[in-house]
Amino acid sequence: MDSTGEPTHARCAIAGCGWCDRDGLECRYCRGTGWWRPERPYREVSGVIVWSRIDEPCRGCAGTGKEHGPVVAS
Repeated sequence: MDSTGEPTHARCAIAGCGWCDRDGLECRYCRGTGWWRPERPYREVSGVIVWSRIDEPCRGCAGTGKEHGPVVAS
């Protein structure tokens, strides 16, 4: 992934991935963007723990924007 937030590849690292080859499996964690904004704690000098948002490649889809192993509605 590059600094603009766009995936550097259209697929995951698995050749012939069954999930990436399908349409409409947008990742529910990043909504298909490949990036998510989790919160990370850090301790201020005063000792107070503060939560801040960070941007990082989505762990749910490995930054591909397509979820691998989505929940199937029954």
